[in-house]
Amino acid sequence: MLGNLELAAVPALLPTGPPGVEIRLGGLVIGELDLRICHGCRVAVLEYIRIDPRCRRRGLATLAIEFLRSTWQDYRWSTAPIERSTEALGFWRSLDWTGPLGEPDECQHLR
Repeated sequence: MLGNLELAAVPALLPTGPPGVEIRLGGLVIGELDLRICHGCRVAVLEYIRIDPRCRRRGLATLAIEFLRSTWQDYRWSTAPIERSTEALGFWRSLDWTGPLGEPDECQHLR
Protein backbone atom coordinates (compact mmCIF):
# COMPACT_ATOMS: atom_id res chain seq x y z
CA MET A 1 0.00 0.00 0.00
CA LEU A 2 1.34 3.43 -0.94
CA GLY A 3 -0.59 6.22 0.78
CA ASN A 4 -4.17 5.26 0.07
CA LEU A 5 -3.18 3.16 -2.99
CA GLU A 6 -3.48 -0.61 -2.70
CA LEU A 7 -2.63 -3.36 -5.18
CA ALA A 8 -4.55 -6.46 -4.22
CA ALA A 9 -4.04 -9.89 -5.75
CA VAL A 10 -7.38 -11.45 -6.60
CA PRO A 11 -7.25 -15.25 -6.73
CA ALA A 12 -9.12 -17.16 -9.40
CA LEU A 13 -12.60 -18.21 -8.30
CA LEU A 14 -12.39 -21.37 -10.41
CA PRO A 15 -9.34 -23.53 -11.14
CA THR A 16 -9.41 -22.35 -14.76
CA GLY A 17 -10.38 -18.76 -13.98
CA PRO A 18 -7.96 -15.88 -14.35
CA PRO A 19 -6.24 -14.42 -11.30
CA GLY A 20 -5.63 -10.72 -11.39
CA VAL A 21 -4.89 -7.53 -9.55
CA GLU A 22 -7.30 -4.88 -8.34
CA ILE A 23 -6.01 -1.34 -8.08
CA ARG A 24 -7.74 0.38 -5.19
CA LEU A 25 -7.52 4.02 -4.26
CA GLY A 26 -9.07 5.05 -0.97
CA GLY A 27 -10.80 1.66 -0.83
CA LEU A 28 -12.45 2.06 -4.26
CA VAL A 29 -11.53 -0.23 -7.14
CA ILE A 30 -10.27 2.09 -9.89
CA GLY A 31 -8.62 -0.51 -12.08
CA GLU A 32 -7.96 -4.16 -12.67
CA LEU A 33 -5.68 -6.48 -14.59
CA ASP A 34 -6.60 -10.01 -15.63
CA LEU A 35 -4.29 -12.74 -16.75
CA ARG A 36 -4.19 -16.38 -17.70
CA ILE A 37 -1.43 -18.38 -16.10
CA CYS A 38 -0.09 -21.92 -16.33
CA HIS A 39 2.07 -22.72 -13.33
CA GLY A 40 3.20 -26.05 -14.81
CA CYS A 41 4.66 -24.42 -17.93
CA ARG A 42 5.50 -21.11 -16.22
CA VAL A 43 3.60 -19.07 -18.80
CA ALA A 44 1.54 -15.93 -18.15
CA VAL A 45 -0.61 -13.98 -20.59
CA LEU A 46 -1.77 -10.50 -19.58
CA GLU A 47 -5.34 -10.44 -20.85
CA TYR A 48 -6.87 -7.14 -19.90
CA ILE A 49 -6.01 -3.82 -18.27
CA ARG A 50 -8.71 -1.44 -17.15
CA ILE A 51 -8.04 1.87 -15.40
CA ASP A 52 -10.76 4.40 -14.65
CA PRO A 53 -10.20 7.19 -17.22
CA ARG A 54 -10.05 9.77 -14.41
CA CYS A 55 -7.09 7.91 -12.88
CA ARG A 56 -4.97 7.27 -15.95
CA ARG A 57 -1.44 8.56 -16.51
CA ARG A 58 -0.48 8.16 -12.84
CA GLY A 59 1.59 5.00 -13.19
CA LEU A 60 -1.03 2.77 -11.57
CA ALA A 61 -1.17 0.17 -14.35
CA THR A 62 2.63 0.14 -14.48
CA LEU A 63 2.76 -0.59 -10.73
CA ALA A 64 0.23 -3.38 -11.10
CA ILE A 65 2.11 -4.97 -14.02
CA GLU A 66 5.37 -4.77 -12.06
CA PHE A 67 3.59 -6.42 -9.13
CA LEU A 68 2.42 -9.31 -11.32
CA ARG A 69 5.76 -9.77 -13.04
CA SER A 70 7.65 -9.73 -9.75
CA THR A 71 5.23 -12.28 -8.29
CA TRP A 72 5.91 -14.67 -11.19
CA GLN A 73 9.29 -13.35 -12.31
CA ASP A 74 10.58 -16.60 -13.80
CA TYR A 75 7.52 -17.00 -16.04
CA ARG A 76 7.37 -16.34 -19.78
CA TRP A 77 5.13 -13.27 -20.27
CA SER A 78 3.09 -12.08 -23.25
CA THR A 79 -0.12 -10.13 -23.85
CA ALA A 80 -3.44 -10.75 -25.52
CA PRO A 81 -4.16 -8.52 -28.54
CA ILE A 82 -3.78 -4.88 -27.55
CA GLU A 83 -5.49 -1.69 -28.60
CA ARG A 84 -3.46 0.12 -31.25
CA SER A 85 -4.38 3.65 -30.18
CA THR A 86 -1.67 6.28 -29.67
CA GLU A 87 -2.34 6.24 -25.92
CA ALA A 88 -2.14 2.45 -25.61
CA LEU A 89 1.00 2.16 -27.74
CA GLY A 90 2.65 4.94 -25.72
CA PHE A 91 1.85 3.08 -22.53
CA TRP A 92 3.41 -0.16 -23.76
CA ARG A 93 6.50 1.68 -25.03
CA SER A 94 6.97 3.18 -21.55
CA LEU A 95 7.25 -0.29 -19.97
CA ASP A 96 10.26 -2.55 -19.98
CA TRP A 97 8.15 -5.28 -21.60
CA THR A 98 10.30 -8.16 -22.81
CA GLY A 99 7.70 -10.65 -24.05
CA PRO A 100 5.54 -10.73 -27.15
CA LEU A 101 3.15 -7.79 -27.30
CA GLY A 102 -0.31 -8.38 -28.71
CA GLU A 103 0.41 -12.02 -29.53
CA PRO A 104 -0.26 -14.45 -26.69
CA ASP A 105 2.59 -16.91 -26.17
CA GLU A 106 0.42 -19.73 -24.87
CA CYS A 107 1.31 -23.22 -23.80
CA GLN A 108 -0.97 -26.14 -24.67
CA HIS A 109 -2.86 -25.73 -21.37
CA LEU A 110 -3.90 -22.14 -22.08
CA ARG A 111 -5.12 -22.73 -25.64
